[in-house]
Amino acid sequence: MVPAETSDWFLARSGDAFVLPEDSDAFVGAGYVLGPADCERGIGTEPVTELLIDDLADERPFCVRSPDGEELVIVRLVHPGTEEDDGSVTVVLSSYTRGG
Repeated sequence: MVPAETSDWFLARSGDAFVLPEDSDAFVGAGYVLGPADCERGIGTEPVTELLIDDLADERPFCVRSPDGEELVIVRLVHPGTEEDDGSVTVVLSSYTRGG
């Protein structure tokens, strides 16, 4: 996979969780380092269906694969948002696409 220039799909937030796009796959890493190959293996062996914001605290990485399987985004939750700051969430994204 190579870095993607743009992405036309995204994660939405609903309450205390991120909502996966329909037919997307996701994986939450156990450590703090997660690359595209780790994501592909994790999605194949330990996929998740929910991404609770509390479980992703402390910049625990997770990845989401697009419905067509061509794009992969690795996400780190930097700031989960609180009621005091209107719930705004800050994330860091690394986006990859197949081929190049």
